[in-house]
Amino acid sequence: MKGFKLVNGDVSITNNKIDMVEDVELEVQTMKSVLQTNKGEDIFDKNEGINFRQILGRGVTADMVETQMKSGINQVNPDYIIEDFEYSVDKINRKSTAEFTVRKSDGSASKISNNYS
Repeated sequence: MKGFKLVNGDVSITNNKIDMVEDVELEVQTMKSVLQTNKGEDIFDKNEGINFRQILGRGVTADMVETQMKSGINQVNPDYIIEDFEYSVDKINRKSTAEFTVRKSDGSASKISNNYS
């Protein structure tokens, strides 16, 4: 399957042609999109996304955030697992960051990093 390549949420264009992605690159791009969508935000798919309250609310733990990341990844492809999960909070700038590696059962791996504020 192929899809449009996105860069910072916009379609990527090179030499007046839309750039395309496929296979693992498309899956990872879709995962990143799902992880940036608050569940219920998409009017066409109310089940897509993750619960931002479990990431930005009071008393949030790394386990809660990792659970939301797993939920988002499973919406794209349940064959991926999360490895090397790291979660940090910047209280001064009021943002949190989740960084991890997703690995597919065939061994392919990609790094994902998302900021939430």
